[in-house]
Amino acid sequence: MRGRSSLMNRMLRWVRAAMSENLGLKALSLVLALVLTAYQRGSENEQQRTLPVDLIVRLPASEAHRELMTQVPPYIHVTVRGSARALDQLIQSGVPPIEVDLRRGDAPAIRFEAEMFAMPPGVKVNIIDPASIPLEWQDVVERSVPIQASVTGPVASGYTVQNVRVDPTSILVSGPASQVEVMQFVRVAAFDVSGKTDGVYRHRLKLDPPGQLLSYLGPDSAIVEVTIARQLVQRKFAKRDVVVIGPGRFKTEPDAVDVTVTGPPEVINGLRDEMVVPRVDIAAAPEELREQRHGSAVLPVHVDLARVELEIQPPTVSVIW
Repeated sequence: MRGRSSLMNRMLRWVRAAMSENLGLKALSLVLALVLTAYQRGSENEQQRTLPVDLIVRLPASEAHRELMTQVPPYIHVTVRGSARALDQLIQSGVPPIEVDLRRGDAPAIRFEAEMFAMPPGVKVNIIDPASIPLEWQDVVERSVPIQASVTGPVASGYTVQNVRVDPTSILVSGPASQVEVMQFVRVAAFDVSGKTDGVYRHRLKLDPPGQLLSYLGPDSAIVEVTIARQLVQRKFAKRDVVVIGPGRFKTEPDAVDVTVTGPPEVINGLRDEMVVPRVDIAAAPEELREQRHGSAVLPVHVDLARVELEIQPPTVSVIW
């Protein structure tokens, strides 16, 4: 009994010493163990999400004459990390948009930093996609560009489009230098002449829409005038002998001329060679020359044909008697 009591006393002294010695170190170890446990549980609770963030881009005023050629996307993506609860709240409320101020018109790029994004406590930005957007700028210029008109559709049989005019003949175009400087013309909507006969027709028609980043500094329409006339054909009668009208014996130099006749197809196709008779009238010579026994005069050549236009080469001949 006495030996068993001694053993119990030694055990109690050992437990008392274990509980009381190095008490501060033991307390610190306990705190560290609790913190580590909380951190591990918190890390196990953290999640990652990728969210869209809208971009609000402030561009230069028109007076700055600067144009942004780069197509800036309406939003970018950010990958964030945080607790499931914080991320769920962020998804419901959304990430506030980012305002990008480009009003100076010379920024080489848009660069995004984590500090630019308003995040709730416990949420951290890990990845920004894209992290930057390179920008291209151009000067805005103005240039007068010709307006081009055209027709569509068949006119009535036997008729043809004789002339097409447009008013105004040009329009002032504004836009990036690389686009404005290579413009050759601005088209106007095609004028429909289907079934039309001779006459002058006028319509106000719309200009084709300007290209992207371009604008018209003036009306977006023009008046197109189309003249339609009978269809004409030509026929040449070569080396037709010149006939002298008047008393006496005459000869001409040259003795033949070429006659080109222009007119409606039905008239020209009905002409025969014997109907094309070049002539000169000796009565057109001055009277004092006609009274001479021998002489010469340069007289015009005429051809009598109706509903046609004539071209005679040469138009005059020398008449000798």
